[in-house]
Amino acid sequence: LLAESSCNLAFSSAQWFIANCDVNPNVQPHVLIARRDGILAAVLPLVLNGDVVTFPDDESDYNDMVTARDDTAAMTDLLVHALSASAGYPRLILSRLRDDSNCMRSAQILKPDALDRPYSGDTTCPYVRLGSSYEEYLSTRSKSFRTSLIQAHNYAERNNVLVRELDPESFPAEHLPDVFLSLHLNRFAQETSLSSPPAQSFVRKVFPSLFAERRLRAFALFEADRIVAISLCMAGANSLCLWNGGFTRSAERWSPGKLLISAGIKRAIALNLAEYDFLRGKEAYKSRWANDARDIGQLEFQIGI
Repeated sequence: LLAESSCNLAFSSAQWFIANCDVNPNVQPHVLIARRDGILAAVLPLVLNGDVVTFPDDESDYNDMVTARDDTAAMTDLLVHALSASAGYPRLILSRLRDDSNCMRSAQILKPDALDRPYSGDTTCPYVRLGSSYEEYLSTRSKSFRTSLIQAHNYAERNNVLVRELDPESFPAEHLPDVFLSLHLNRFAQETSLSSPPAQSFVRKVFPSLFAERRLRAFALFEADRIVAISLCMAGANSLCLWNGGFTRSAERWSPGKLLISAGIKRAIALNLAEYDFLRGKEAYKSRWANDARDIGQLEFQIGI
């Protein structure tokens, strides 16, 4: 069903949900499903946290109900069930929703006049709307940005430093969590949500299978045969989504962010995808690459009100 949907193939995967429930003892799985003629038609992967039913984690940038594209009947039927007085919980919070998400679409169908009340904006996700070629995309960026990018590439090439996408057929999937965490924590130390033991356990549980299935794509910067920087992209239905990364202190001189993002955009274009998505946050570097942005927010309902 996920493969037929418009949902993110990592954030909405069963692995992501199960791993989050495993590492968070404060939540209980509360998965709602809809069937049509005995066949699964919609899944709302929620958890019960106290008296609130919601999506389960802090590391997912986009949450949603999983249905086949444009199956509005399944979307609305499942939301009706989630909002019914017999549901057994007083509050439903659907967080980190894109404005084109299945949850938003079904809410607009069911409660078009009341949608302003339960909906609240959260943050902005900058992204690159891709064209037919990398050169076409670069032509839309400033001259100073293009110059700095060329300089970074030339400097790296002169020193035999290059970016390669890690291939699950040649790079052991079970090694990816430790490689990523080492570089990420080297870069961010305690300033990242991934510094906690439960978050690191989540990474170790979910990354190997997502990487093996190419729902997670990893781009690595190599000095000779040593990985000194990494960026991880989660696969959207029609996008690559830059989720996180890291690098060694000595790798800063190569401008690793520029090189890794450039490689990710090139790969997204080669895959004929529509977007390279920077996900949540308004960090300054994103504005130099992005040519569009979307808002995400949440719906909150008092059940029976």
